[in-house]
Amino acid sequence: MFMQTSMMSTLLSIPLFQGLTMDELMTLLEQVRPDFLHFEDEYFLRQGERHTQLLYILNGHVIRERKESHGNYLFSEVIEEGSFIEISSLFGRDISLRASYGAKGEVTLLAFDKSYMFNVFGRFSIVQLNLLNLYCAHSQALLENHIPPLGDDIRTRFCHLVRNLCESPFGEKQLKITRVNLARLLGCNRRRMSEEITCWQRAGLVSLTYGGLDIPDLNRLLAGQR
Repeated sequence: MFMQTSMMSTLLSIPLFQGLTMDELMTLLEQVRPDFLHFEDEYFLRQGERHTQLLYILNGHVIRERKESHGNYLFSEVIEEGSFIEISSLFGRDISLRASYGAKGEVTLLAFDKSYMFNVFGRFSIVQLNLLNLYCAHSQALLENHIPPLGDDIRTRFCHLVRNLCESPFGEKQLKITRVNLARLLGCNRRRMSEEITCWQRAGLVSLTYGGLDIPDLNRLLAGQR
């Protein structure tokens, strides 16, 4: 058998192949050989590189780092297993990666060359539908995040900024930025910015780190803006 039954069951559970029968999956895998990539505490994708593979996190946690083009800030977050890596950058006008990705500890990725999405996956209507759902879900999330915040509340603006920088709503987030640059982004002065950060820190919404802010729970931060 091409793969152990346990691995076949694992593949059937990922969003890309959900709805396929075991026989259909075996037929697909006769035409496609996935790669299982293993990394430990190292970067495996760099911001700006061409995105050429459909990558799924099978085990472990991945650190995503996005650097602003002028170096004014560095945003990082932890992406949990069970997620695809930057699926939106596989096609379109710009197929360069929006961020860098590295293993936090040991990580196993399932990788398919994106050419399979044309010459193999397209023959399976369920896989096509799954891909369409994945792209639509990601596009809808982006649209929601880009709706501008209403009012002059600085916390609302900060939440909007963080949501725009995120790939995943879950996991730890960190924004390395000076208070001066953050104040400029949010349209206030440094003193007001420092006062706001102190309030967020007392409420347990953020913690201070060297050169930036840690956000332990994005959903709590978002709930706190109301």
